[in-house]
Amino acid sequence: MTHQLPRAPASLVLGVALLGAVLLLDGCTRDGSGDPGPTGRSAAPGALEVRGDLVAAQAVPWSSSRSVGEATLEFTVTAGSPDCYAARPAVHESASQVRVRIEVGRVPETADQDCPAIALTSVVPVRLAAPLGDRTVRPMS
Repeated sequence: MTHQLPRAPASLVLGVALLGAVLLLDGCTRDGSGDPGPTGRSAAPGALEVRGDLVAAQAVPWSSSRSVGEATLEFTVTAGSPDCYAARPAVHESASQVRVRIEVGRVPETADQDCPAIALTSVVPVRLAAPLGDRTVRPMS
């Protein structure tokens, strides 16, 4: 004599499957750390906020630049999570060139919090005083 286990209603099975999918997706972030960061946003690469009130800012090398408008450039840097870090560009313009230094530091709101120790490719928008035109873009020391 064989005994059959009672069958769960289809709605219960579907509900458990959906709950599992939601929990699995909720635990993932785009950087793969599973930690959404101190502000609750995903630590995804993107544009760093430009701010003047950075904590412990340091100059970082930029790997590339591109024009995204007549007088706006976008610089690619490696930095931490945009939830914890922001950028402060310094620009010196002349008739023949534009020199740019990018500093990255902690935002004051997260200075005393733990942030994921990750390196992300981010972009920093920089507004020029005049259109770029034929000027060359160089790092500022």
